[in-house]
This record gives sequence, C-alpha cells and structure tokens, in this order.
Amino acid sequence: MSEITKSTRLSNFIIDFIMITIISVVIDIFSNLNMPKVVFYSVYLIYYFVLESLTGQTIGKIITKTSVVDMKNIKPNIWRILLRSILRLNPFDSFSYLWGSEQGGHDLLSKTRLKMKWHEYPVNIKTKEQSEHY
Repeated sequence: MSEITKSTRLSNFIIDFIMITIISVVIDIFSNLNMPKVVFYSVYLIYYFVLESLTGQTIGKIITKTSVVDMKNIKPNIWRILLRSILRLNPFDSFSYLWGSEQGGHDLLSKTRLKMKWHEYPVNIKTKEQSEHY
C-alpha cells in the first residue's frame, strides 16, 4: 500500500476548505444570522463528520482517491469519525504535519489514517474470447 504524501493531504485540505467556505458563505447570505464564524465552524464540523461517516471520504478525498480507515484498515466507527472531526477544530492540528509525520494530530488521537483507494476501482478484464472480437 502506498503512503499518503503531505501534498495529497494538502490537496485534500485545500479542496475541502474551498467547499466548506462556499457552503458557509451561501448559508450565511441566506440565513441572516450575521455570525459567519459560527456558521463556518459548524459547517466545517458537519461537513467532515457527515461525509466521512457515510462514505469515508470528503470531496477532496474523492478527487485524490483517498479514504479514511482505522488502524486495522477498515472503515472507522462513527465515534472515531466524530472524534476525528472534532479534533480538526484544534487550531494547532495543521501544524502537526510540520514535524515529519504523515499522520496529523486528528489521525493520531482518533487512531485513523488515510489510504489510497486504487483497489476499489474495478478493472475491466476481458476474456480471451472477448479480446478476439474487438
């Protein structure tokens, strides 16, 4: 299994941050709450929790073909995903990547990690008879 690089994680973060920002701005415009920080952090938490608990992926992870797994390489339970999502709100979480680890603080504390999803995309294998007809 190939390792997830910091550039892949950065791509995930940038894509997801853009999605969260767009959703937050739309909600803020139409809700008249006048609490952009509350809206942003609420969307941030809900975005990661809902997408990762349902699919193991966010929009960024779908694009980079990565998914969240636990340390046994299976889909984490809902409590691990909730913990992972809450830990992302820590303002120091993004700094955890600066000290050489490919796992961030939210991964280490929730005992989760990312993996590539290459094996989940089916390969169209033709039989000898099918190959001869094409």
